[in-house]
Amino acid sequence: MIPLCRLNSENHLESVKSDIDSQEILKKLEAIDSEREYVLKQSRSILVSFPKIFALLHDDKVADAKAVLKELRDRLSALESRTNYRWLKYVLPAQIECVEATALLSIIEGSIIPSQAKLGFEIEAYMLGMLDCIGELRRAVYEKINEQNYEKAFFFYSSMKAIFDSISPFSYFDNVIPSLRRKIDLARRLMDETYVDITKMNKLKM
Repeated sequence: MIPLCRLNSENHLESVKSDIDSQEILKKLEAIDSEREYVLKQSRSILVSFPKIFALLHDDKVADAKAVLKELRDRLSALESRTNYRWLKYVLPAQIECVEATALLSIIEGSIIPSQAKLGFEIEAYMLGMLDCIGELRRAVYEKINEQNYEKAFFFYSSMKAIFDSISPFSYFDNVIPSLRRKIDLARRLMDETYVDITKMNKLKM
């Protein structure tokens, strides 16, 4: 066995040549962190404005909702265009809300439920946003039932079902889109509960 030799660390360090520039590394890391903070702040500022859109849509103030949504969509597009791939995860929640609001607006206007290609978002944002839209449509169902506008209530329930039937078969892709299965399970529960009340509504109409 070869005995270990005691090394003079100082002498050996003096003989090592290195181009590592600690100041340059610090500068780059601080720039990356600054970008992360910027993206997070901007995404949050966009995100907190979406409840206003949903409130306007449920109050039948469609024109006002469209104006706010356009402004937020423009801000979101500008943020996406300058965001490094590292921080796209911080933009995702705002993208999901934008999909949800756009889909709800389209349905309220009586238009076709938009496709992923039409909305222009990644598949993760699209699927999660559409599933969230089921909750807003359920709210619309009960608003119309309270107004005794049963035809419109059934239309919103049918829209819920159309979205759920299209997306729920993909629950096994939960490993690709985190929380997909959880949101599908929640949407299924909302569908079942709303169906019970829609059935009661039909009995009242008879």
